[in-house]
Amino acid sequence: MGTKKQEMPVQAASLITGMPEIGWFCGYTPVEILLAAGFLPVRITGHAGSISKADSCLHPNMCQYVRSALDAALNGSYDRLRGAVFINSCDAMRRLYDVWRKHVDMDFTFLLDLPRGQTAADVAYYGNEIEQLRDALSAHFSIDITDLHIKTAAGLYTNARNAYNVLNDLRRETPSRLSGREAAAMAELFSGSPPGEWEAKTRALVTRKRKQPAPAGNRLRMVLDGSPAHNPEVVGFIEDCGFDVVADNLCSGSRLFDVKTGKINDVTEDLAAAYLAKPPCARMMRLDERAARIIDLTHDYNAHGVIHISMKFCDTYLYDVPLLRERLISAGIKSLFMESDGTLGSMGQQKTRLEAFAEVIEGSAK
Repeated sequence: MGTKKQEMPVQAASLITGMPEIGWFCGYTPVEILLAAGFLPVRITGHAGSISKADSCLHPNMCQYVRSALDAALNGSYDRLRGAVFINSCDAMRRLYDVWRKHVDMDFTFLLDLPRGQTAADVAYYGNEIEQLRDALSAHFSIDITDLHIKTAAGLYTNARNAYNVLNDLRRETPSRLSGREAAAMAELFSGSPPGEWEAKTRALVTRKRKQPAPAGNRLRMVLDGSPAHNPEVVGFIEDCGFDVVADNLCSGSRLFDVKTGKINDVTEDLAAAYLAKPPCARMMRLDERAARIIDLTHDYNAHGVIHISMKFCDTYLYDVPLLRERLISAGIKSLFMESDGTLGSMGQQKTRLEAFAEVIEGSAK
C-alpha cells in the first residue's frame, strides 16, 4: 500500500481498458462506490461445474452459488481481482465471507450489513455502511473517492440502466422481439463491464432488433422468478422447452436495473435510499410486495404463467414457496415451482416437468 493518496477519477465515457477489478456478489452492492474508486466492479458468479475444493471448507448442504464461488476462487479464477465486497444477506454468504478471508489470498475484503426495511433509520444505517466501505477503500488503496467521483459513477450507471429498460421493452411485444436468453446475456455482461461501454452496446442492440422483422410464432410467455440464474443458458434451456421468458424478477436480471439514484444530495444517503427502494428479494421479506410485483409483471407482459426456481438449500427462497403459490393461485395465474442447484445439469432433470407444464397451459387454453 502506498503512502501518497492519489485520485482515480472515473472516465467520462467509461471506455476503460486494463482497469483494476473488484468483485461483488449481491444486487444490493453499491457498485457506484467501486467504480468511483477507480475499479471495475465484476460480479462473482462461481461456475456451473462440479465442486473440487470448496467442500473442504464449506458444508455441501450450502447453496451451489456460494460453494461454486469459493471453489472458483480456490482454483484461481478470481486471482485478477484486487478485492471482494460481500453483503450480509444470508447465513451462507456470511460463512462465505469468513472462509474467503481465511483461504482466498485477496488484497481487500469488506462485508456490508444490509437492513431489511425502507424507513429513514434503515436508509441512514445503510448509508453509514456505504460510507464505511468508501473509507475502507480509501484507506486500503491510498486513494481519494470524492463526491464528484461518486456522482459521475452514478450517472454512468443510471444511463446504462435506462438503456436496459429500453431494451427490455422489446420483450413486451407479441411475439417477443428479444429472447429471454439474450436479455440474460446482456444482464450478465452488465455485471462485469464498464457501464458506458455496456450502454453503447445495449443501445446498438436495440437499434438492430428494431430493424429486424418480428419473429414468427406465438409461444407460451413466461415470467421467471426465484433465485439468481447467473448462467444465461439456464434461461435459454427453459426457452428450448417451448417457452418465451418475456420478463423476470431476478437479482441476476431485471432487478439489477431498478436502482434510481440522484434524488438526494448526500451521495451515500442517495445510494442507500436507491438500493433499499428497489424491488425486494426474498431476503428482504415483504412477501406481499414481491407477489404483487410478480402478478403485475405477468399482466404487463401478457404472460401465460410463472416459473419459479428456488436454489437447492436456499431456505430464504424455499420458505416462500407455499405462500407465493397461494398468491398466484388466488390471482388465477398458473405456476411451476422447481428446485435446482443452478446448473444446467439439474435443469435438464426438470425438462419433463417443464414440458408437462406447457401442455397444461395449452390444454387449458382450448
